[in-house]
Amino acid sequence: MTSTADTDSDDITVELDDNILDRLAFLICGDDSSRHYRTAKEITRFFNAAGWRRVNGLDGGRYSAVLDTLRGRRRDSDALKAVLLRLADPREYLDDDETRAAVTQELNELLAVEGYQVIYKTGRPALITQTPTMNRPAMQAPVQLTASLADVVSDAAFGEQLKARLDEAHACWKNGAPTAAIIMLGSLLEGVLYDLALSQHRDGRAPNDHLESLINLARSKGWLPQDVVDYAHVLRHHRNLVHPKKQFTLGYSPKDSTVRIAWNVVVATLNDLAAVKNPSPDQSDPATNTQDH
Repeated sequence: MTSTADTDSDDITVELDDNILDRLAFLICGDDSSRHYRTAKEITRFFNAAGWRRVNGLDGGRYSAVLDTLRGRRRDSDALKAVLLRLADPREYLDDDETRAAVTQELNELLAVEGYQVIYKTGRPALITQTPTMNRPAMQAPVQLTASLADVVSDAAFGEQLKARLDEAHACWKNGAPTAAIIMLGSLLEGVLYDLALSQHRDGRAPNDHLESLINLARSKGWLPQDVVDYAHVLRHHRNLVHPKKQFTLGYSPKDSTVRIAWNVVVATLNDLAAVKNPSPDQSDPATNTQDH
């Protein structure tokens, strides 16, 4: 790959690794903690502005839909290039140049490992190549756990066990063991959701302890917002890396940025579920809306 700013964007072939596409999808969507949040309608408009004319709507959650859209055209160099340039285009952030600068910086930190960089020529973004580096995006501050596991889990001993898993996941993350951290976080999510499902169960069929079913139950009951549900399903897929053959077949290994997303998903889930178990006086008890399963 060349290392020059003179190469015209039209002459550059863009190929992005799965991990980069995952992070790019998150950058396009944004969330409450990011610099820029796009609604489903705004995401559709974003892709249309980038020249993706076949994107007329998003099925399912924002993150999942964006990731599927990106993966569907991952071999289309011009399409990927257009998305990268639109993310840095000043016209995408009218009257908010501070956000444009922050998003572009994060985008360039992400692209550095692939050997690309977005620069500006006469006020418009352009893509150049550079020597790939191992400098990944700086880890954003993790979501803070504002709830106690005792407020989320019914059984105190079980809560202590899950708290130990959260501590171990954090230790794995900070000491360069992202796969172990992902697996531990996925098991913690499963345990917490199952405990809540049991506590909210009234009659009929007992809840399933499979993580996919638990996440879908949390969505249907309104225990978790759609964004958290979307990312929880991503974590569920990564948690399956506990099976060595699965990881070998996929040829995939989580990175620090993946763990950051997983950590934020789990901690946001704990905070949200604490509110479900201990609603404020002006909130209705979700248990009153429990449906039979």
